[in-house]
Amino acid sequence: MKNLDSINILELINAIHCENRRRGLTMAELADDLGISHIYMYSLSNGARPLSALSIEKQRKLAAYLRMPLLDFLVACGALNPDDLLPNPPFYQQDDGMALSF
Repeated sequence: MKNLDSINILELINAIHCENRRRGLTMAELADDLGISHIYMYSLSNGARPLSALSIEKQRKLAAYLRMPLLDFLVACGALNPDDLLPNPPFYQQDDGMALSF
């Protein structure tokens, strides 16, 4: 898998299609495995619906299906912003007039 910074949603959708071909599965079979309708899977696979709209449980299953760490998947599909994982602003950038002393 590519560096996370270079993954975009189209590449993520392409990875799903490639994994289906590798496993010999159809989108309908993947939909059944995820527990979603075939029509909903089709709308996800053609970009009409965002992958970030899936429940976290289904995102977890899809990340595992792609053999991708869940956090990487969540960032790649837009469900999670990496900046949300840090305090805002990061503690080391806060200007509170106090300096760290050792």
